[in-house]
Amino acid sequence: MFFFGVRGEAEVVAALLMAVVAVGGFALLWVWLYPSYLSWEQRASRTLLEARLAAKERLVVERVKCAGAGLSVSITNTGDVALRVLAVYVNESLAWSGALDLAPGANSLVTASASCGRFYLVKVCSARGNCWSFLEEEAWGG
Repeated sequence: MFFFGVRGEAEVVAALLMAVVAVGGFALLWVWLYPSYLSWEQRASRTLLEARLAAKERLVVERVKCAGAGLSVSITNTGDVALRVLAVYVNESLAWSGALDLAPGANSLVTASASCGRFYLVKVCSARGNCWSFLEEEAWGG
C-alpha cells in the first residue's frame, strides 16, 4: 500500500495545531494583561514610596509670636525628607494656606492671620497628609 505510513500524521498535526493555538492564546492574553499589570505595579510602588516618605516627615513649631496683622509662626523640618507645608491652623481655624517647601533641617516663618492671645493650638499639615498639633505659648522678645 502506498499510504501505509500516513495513518498517524493527522493526530500529530492536530496535536501541533492545538499546541500552537494554546500558546498563541496565552501570548495574546499576556499582551493584553501585561500593561495593566505594569501600571498596577508602578502605582503600588509609588504609593509605598509615598508612605515611607510620609513616615519620615517630622515638623516642629518652635515659636509663635504676635506680629502686627497676625501671628508669626516659626516652623522647622526636623525629619529626614523634604516636606511641603500646605496649611496652618490656629485654634482650629485655617490661618494660612499655600505651599511652603522645607528641606530637612530648614526653618521658615509663616505669617498666619489669627488674633493675638496668650496660648495657641497650632496645627500644621503637609502635602503627604500628615498633621502635627502643638499647644504653644506666645513668645516674648526675639
